[in-house]
Amino acid sequence: MAIEVKNVMEMFVDQNLNSILDEIPGVCRCEQCVADIKAIVLNSMKPRYVSSSRGEIISKLSAFGQDNKVELLYVVKDAVDKVKSNPHHAAR
Repeated sequence: MAIEVKNVMEMFVDQNLNSILDEIPGVCRCEQCVADIKAIVLNSMKPRYVSSSRGEIISKLSAFGQDNKVELLYVVKDAVDKVKSNPHHAAR
């Protein structure tokens, strides 16, 4: 089995970002805005790198608790506000 180095935080954000964005009214969901939001979120949160097999990475990801979800919600809301005030997509 291959050993991988992964940022578990990025996997955590990927798993939760869309459902959080669904709860925030007025969020532009174009590819550019979502990518900008994700980049801001990942730059705002401490990375958590692990080196292990894929199965171990998945189990470590599932260990993320409610505290991480609350932090993620706060950081996503802040990122949405930043992207709303300065979007990089073409005018709509």
